[in-house]
Amino acid sequence: MKNKNIIFLLISSLICKILLAYFIPIFGDEAYYYIWSLHPQLSYFDHPAMVSWFISLGHLFLPTGNPLSLRIIFILAGFFVSLIWIKILRLKNFNDENIFWYLVLLLLNPLLGIGSILATPDTPLVLFWTLSYLCYVKIIQSSQLRWYTLLGLFLGLGFCSKYHIVLFVLAGLIYLVISKKILSLRPAGILFTLITGFIFSLPVIVWNYNNQWSSFLFQINHGFGESQFEWDWPMGYLIAQFLIINPFIAINLFKKSIHLVDKTFSITQLGFFFISSFKSVVEGNWPLTSHLHSAAHFVSVSSKKYFKAATVYWLFFYTLMCIFFLMPQSQKVRKNLINSLQFTEVEAVVNEYQPLYGPSYQVASLLTWKTGKTVPKLSELSRHDFYDSLPESTPTARQFYALKNDYSAWPSKYDKYKKTKIRSFDNNGLELYQFTYE
Repeated sequence: MKNKNIIFLLISSLICKILLAYFIPIFGDEAYYYIWSLHPQLSYFDHPAMVSWFISLGHLFLPTGNPLSLRIIFILAGFFVSLIWIKILRLKNFNDENIFWYLVLLLLNPLLGIGSILATPDTPLVLFWTLSYLCYVKIIQSSQLRWYTLLGLFLGLGFCSKYHIVLFVLAGLIYLVISKKILSLRPAGILFTLITGFIFSLPVIVWNYNNQWSSFLFQINHGFGESQFEWDWPMGYLIAQFLIINPFIAINLFKKSIHLVDKTFSITQLGFFFISSFKSVVEGNWPLTSHLHSAAHFVSVSSKKYFKAATVYWLFFYTLMCIFFLMPQSQKVRKNLINSLQFTEVEAVVNEYQPLYGPSYQVASLLTWKTGKTVPKLSELSRHDFYDSLPESTPTARQFYALKNDYSAWPSKYDKYKKTKIRSFDNNGLELYQFTYE
């Protein structure tokens, strides 16, 4: 396997991602993070701020309203992740053929491949997790102080991306203990890591300190907050991860390998979220960074025929997904993937009815993205989010208009208003009302 094959794979995948990013509609969460970028903060209620900083950086190069302006930095970050993993695998003495197959599996993974074009907190997390792992490997191999310092820096930036970066520390400590390498760490290096990690985590820490630790509490409750246990939570988690990781890769996690560190990093994360699945539903992308390591472990213990088998699985997987989305039975799933193509009819009335408020953070953000008109979410109409902290989400006019989902009820704080239904948008399950202060 020659380097030119790796280069061709990287360049062709980058071009494909750019094309897909331009034509795939903007999803509700992406538009929501775009709204964040219009209100710069150190952090936010739902997540840390790195996703909004990436979007703001993209707008320096491309005009707002272009899908690529929202996604270009995330695409480049995903490309950079591949380059860093090439460096990591070469440090581990992987040959070019194994590196090539690792990249193939990385790009075919739905979360790490096509998923990396979306403007979400996952891609910054993967980037800084990967940079942290490069430093971690270098520390084990050389123990130079600069790598300890950079490790803290990248962990801090990872913490400003998504809180899941704390699992890196857990997995890293577990490997150092079981490999008996923890005693080889330099005390000065550990101190440097702690100091730089704390400094670069400060945006999140300061914001939470000034906001009653609300973001930390929200995420803890999100992951462990359910009061009743359901057996389909852990079962659904295991099945989903088995399919998303790739069955061939998942099974090989239980094989011995000289690259124990990747096995440890993968199983630690998968195990953590399996335990948390007994307390709440675990979303499929939460153990995302474990997939980086499970694929590295796979190429270290398997042969070319298994690489090909894993690739065929992905082709089969995507074929089934395409067939499913073409079937009528997928209508409910497609409807839940709220995106910019779904609200053409609603967009047409944004200028006609002002001031207008949206029913949820996703719909309000998409209407703002598509029309260029500010459409805040009506305060308290749906679950608490960033919009509820904005003054413009609470109406001050004696007459205004609001959209709501046809299954939801108005909050009691709006009981003093007379509500007149103007029209329904059946395709979107939305209703438009006029509010008049009585």
